[in-house]
Amino acid sequence: MNSKKLRICLVIYTYSLLFCLTASLLFLQGCNGFFQKRGETKQALLPVLNRIAVLPMDRASAQPGQERPTCLLSDSLSDNNKITPEASSGVTHLLFQAFQDDQRFLIVSEGRCIGLLNSLLAADIKASRLQLIQAFGEELKVDAVLYSKLFRFEDRIGGEYSVKRSASVAFTLQIIRVSDGAILWRNTFDETQQSLMENLLKAGLYRKTGLRWLTATELADYGLNQAVDELKNLLP
Repeated sequence: MNSKKLRICLVIYTYSLLFCLTASLLFLQGCNGFFQKRGETKQALLPVLNRIAVLPMDRASAQPGQERPTCLLSDSLSDNNKITPEASSGVTHLLFQAFQDDQRFLIVSEGRCIGLLNSLLAADIKASRLQLIQAFGEELKVDAVLYSKLFRFEDRIGGEYSVKRSASVAFTLQIIRVSDGAILWRNTFDETQQSLMENLLKAGLYRKTGLRWLTATELADYGLNQAVDELKNLLP
């Protein structure tokens, strides 16, 4: 067998093996509901929340003297991983898209958020982040606020099928009740994409996105949609 035929056979064998592994994992995932442990219960529904304000994505760190103003409530400015305004704005756009057709959620634009923040800080410069979030909710006349924070946003280096560094994204989403500041729900996404062969437990990701390397924006979009679906399912 010549070298060309040998390479073709190796490629066919590799893809066949990958297909079999993926199919097996998807089958096992589908069986999870059937083999559910006795006594296992679903997460309890959230209290009735008639209106929830969705704030722009906050950043875990910020460079001093940013040219473009953003609605920063974070009190952590010394992290090594600097999140740019462009990154937080991009993820904010994805976040707003996920809620734009649901009347239970009030989208708060960046401009409106900055205006409210400046007004609140003028009244109390020492207000904590939680106090500011509650004050936002009172001003907007909502029951709760969806506060989110972006901790990491690193894009891939390379293309869809070959990378030197894969995308990596981390953020949290929280539902905070305005009346008492209680955190009613939290979702954390912390993901650095690995190949399916490196981590066979990520078959769900590849089932939705295909067998390719994602950009940081695509990875963030996947995580946000997972979180938003969970939140909406928990709202009565």
